[in-house]
Amino acid sequence: MSLLRDLCREGVYRMLYAYTGQGLGLRAALLYHSVGGKGVHSVGAEAFERQMELLAMRFSVVRLRDLAKAMTTTPPDANLVCVTFDDGYRDNYEVAVPVLERFGIKATFFIATGFLGGTFRTRTGEGPMMTADQIRKLAAAGHEIGAHTVTHPKLTKMPEATVREEIERAKGDLENLLGSPISSFAYPNGAYDRGVRELVRLASFRQAATVREGLIDGESDWLALPRVWVSGKLSLKGFEARLSPATTWYRRLRQSKELNPAY
Repeated sequence: MSLLRDLCREGVYRMLYAYTGQGLGLRAALLYHSVGGKGVHSVGAEAFERQMELLAMRFSVVRLRDLAKAMTTTPPDANLVCVTFDDGYRDNYEVAVPVLERFGIKATFFIATGFLGGTFRTRTGEGPMMTADQIRKLAAAGHEIGAHTVTHPKLTKMPEATVREEIERAKGDLENLLGSPISSFAYPNGAYDRGVRELVRLASFRQAATVREGLIDGESDWLALPRVWVSGKLSLKGFEARLSPATTWYRRLRQSKELNPAY
């Protein structure tokens, strides 16, 4: 059932892309987890390389912390994209970063600080995580480091004091590690509400990313930014389609179906 659903979804995206084309003036943030690893959230190394090659040819790639400024200084018809990674898997450093560097791409890595140098357990098993030294090397190479809490909890299910500690401690951990301010945050599992968002704002984050699928525009909430999730099942054509107005059209179709179930 899951495979059929994925195939149908990609089919709709590709049909919409055939109608909309690439589009101009797009702003998007891509969401990755593992690259070249195991599990449903991992993108194959070869697929990732093809995706980055496409980005380098068609988009200006910026770090998330630079996106707001780039949106005001880049020509309106230019396409902007951010490449972001959640959790801090070691394969990000070992597999993804050499590809990024080959294409001159600087990315944003959201780190759950409680797992540095250890392992992170998911439904598909445990994955090794980056070390503190690897995080420092990423920052020194010009990549952005963002916070992703300490223990990766679902923040909407926790007491306010615990949520505040998870947010503020992760920020402090990374700032102490790097000796520089951290301005970007990603909500674990995409879980946030008005109260969680407010605690992120009070911790002086300037941008925060969700897992809600969509493109970024002038009306986007900078503390609840949508992203485009890249799964290991995604074809290159499907990848192209998601970095186009097809993503906006797809979201509108889904909203229409939710509002009109008989449609």
